[in-house]
Amino acid sequence: MRILATASAALLATTSLAQADLSRTDQSMRILFEETGPSGNYVELSFGQVSPEANTSAVPNPLGDYNQAGFGFLHRFNDQVSVALIYDQPFGAEIAYPGFGTPAPAGLPFFGGNATVETDALTFVGRYEFGNGFSVHGGLRAMRAEGSIYTSVSSPLFNQLTGDSDTGYGYLVGAAYERPEIALRVALTYNSAIDLDFTATEQLIIPTSGTPFAPAGRSNFTVEFPESINLEFQTGIAQDTLLFGSIRHAFWDGFNLTTPVGQYVNFTSDTTTYNIGIGRRFNENWSGSISYTHRTDGTIPSDTALAPTTGLDSITLAGRYENENGLVISGGVTYGMPGDQIVNNSLVGPVNFTDNEVVGFGLRVGFRF
Repeated sequence: MRILATASAALLATTSLAQADLSRTDQSMRILFEETGPSGNYVELSFGQVSPEANTSAVPNPLGDYNQAGFGFLHRFNDQVSVALIYDQPFGAEIAYPGFGTPAPAGLPFFGGNATVETDALTFVGRYEFGNGFSVHGGLRAMRAEGSIYTSVSSPLFNQLTGDSDTGYGYLVGAAYERPEIALRVALTYNSAIDLDFTATEQLIIPTSGTPFAPAGRSNFTVEFPESINLEFQTGIAQDTLLFGSIRHAFWDGFNLTTPVGQYVNFTSDTTTYNIGIGRRFNENWSGSISYTHRTDGTIPSDTALAPTTGLDSITLAGRYENENGLVISGGVTYGMPGDQIVNNSLVGPVNFTDNEVVGFGLRVGFRF
């Protein structure tokens, strides 16, 4: 039975802060198990776009579209040793409420704030196969972040925080078991936490006018991005048919962004993401898959206006084309429903976000050589 790779055909769409966390990628070790070309190499580029929507009668959708880019390279030295280099953008935020300096629609002065946060990570990982189906993998991850946040940390004033971080480092370790004759693979990976030291400019703002309340100052602080555990699996269930899935637990409880002026974000709940799907090979060149994702809810009500939804239920349809020359093209479309959330606002009271949606698509182009 041929091992199908349709489980990797789509970039699963997430909704950034619409989850109770900032996750944008699942930090999968999928590339370690890709087939390589005659020289032992495989390379891929990926791109995705996500359009989330959080709905309430108080304000228009505050969640902004965002793009995702990725890169991966795998080299097999022999039947036992291989290495991979992975670039991704694992965390981020794109959210903007209307009303900065003006009342929100319908006369509601909902000053929720805004945030733009981007991260870049580079992971180097090696794998050793024992020859009996078992293997181990491990490596190092380097990450940087930059962005700005405007939100209330000392009501009735707002704070404007803009800055970037030094490079922080973490590690990953894991193990896998495979039985190629039945397309079975189970891989477990632990990703350590990463501390990022930020240097930022911080200024108090009067929300009703958008004018500074006091001169800007410099702030130094540290943010610990959470550790996580990934379990990825697949198995053949019929000729040319594959069952696949994953479980990812991220330890967001305790994640906070605190400066000498105040606390911008403080998550109090972990999240677990479950994914299950079926892949089918139609012929030598084409295969497809359908998968369902469920992410558990975080803290309700939200402790920050920068997280107007929590949890997720989504469906992804994906397809994959490959040929004898080593070209591999895969893509997918996701439709999801982030969970309802309540945001407590000091000016208008509780605001309910319901009937939320997210649409995303991803494209990955790989080449074996």
